[in-house]
Amino acid sequence: MPVNPIDDFLKTLTSPRTVERYRAALKEFTTWYSQTLGQQPDWNLLTAVEVREYLTYLQTVRRLSPASVNLRLAAIRSLLRHMGRTLRVRGPKQVTAPVQALSARELGRLFAAAEGDARNTAILNLLARAGLRVGEVVCLRLEDVEISSRSGWMTVRGGKGNKTRRVPLNTEVRQALKAWLEERPQVRGDWLFLSRTGNSLNVRDVQRMVAEYARIAGVKATPHTLRHTFATRAIQKGVDVATLAAILGHSRLETTGRYLHPTAERMLEAVEGV
Repeated sequence: MPVNPIDDFLKTLTSPRTVERYRAALKEFTTWYSQTLGQQPDWNLLTAVEVREYLTYLQTVRRLSPASVNLRLAAIRSLLRHMGRTLRVRGPKQVTAPVQALSARELGRLFAAAEGDARNTAILNLLARAGLRVGEVVCLRLEDVEISSRSGWMTVRGGKGNKTRRVPLNTEVRQALKAWLEERPQVRGDWLFLSRTGNSLNVRDVQRMVAEYARIAGVKATPHTLRHTFATRAIQKGVDVATLAAILGHSRLETTGRYLHPTAERMLEAVEGV
């Protein structure tokens, strides 16, 4: 039986969320291609002209946002790259509004909303005080935690690009993890964080948890907001971009540079006394 190139490609991805989104995008393109051209796409012969026509359809007929169009293009481009092909098609430009970092007060209210729940407090700490991605948090294992009386490290495996890195843990994160490890049920399996039924958590579980605490605290927050808050606070404390990039798992300094946007308070400080 011939191998389905899409299934073969998706097996190489490490992020469950990316697999889900790319699978849907490639299925959507296949349906459009079949309905438009009357046959299934041959990925070995797919042309840039056909993909541009699809992008035009997404923009003019479906009126999707640039971000949604680029997601679909990324799925097609990544599949072809997996097959050894290069697709030279540019997606529409998108202007991404800067993510607003939480203030110290807002972050404090969020943690206050989670008081009494050791597991969720530990998760919030890893997002907001260690800068982990939500997909990285749910994949952590017990063996990834290294905590001593004076220091702590978390080994993050399978981050973007399937890279492994070690992230330092400050005192608050270490204390939160210790509290959770003392309460963590002794079950078969070595996932660091467990669901109420003893299974591993998924990304949606954490997203819902953060959304609920944000509602209680009266703030706007997502797991990405907390990671952004960590990065913004690190920059404000004088952490250099190269060090922050290593902590966050960025392969390019340009990616980390987006956290350099000034706050109103920083701009006021800059002109004071000039």
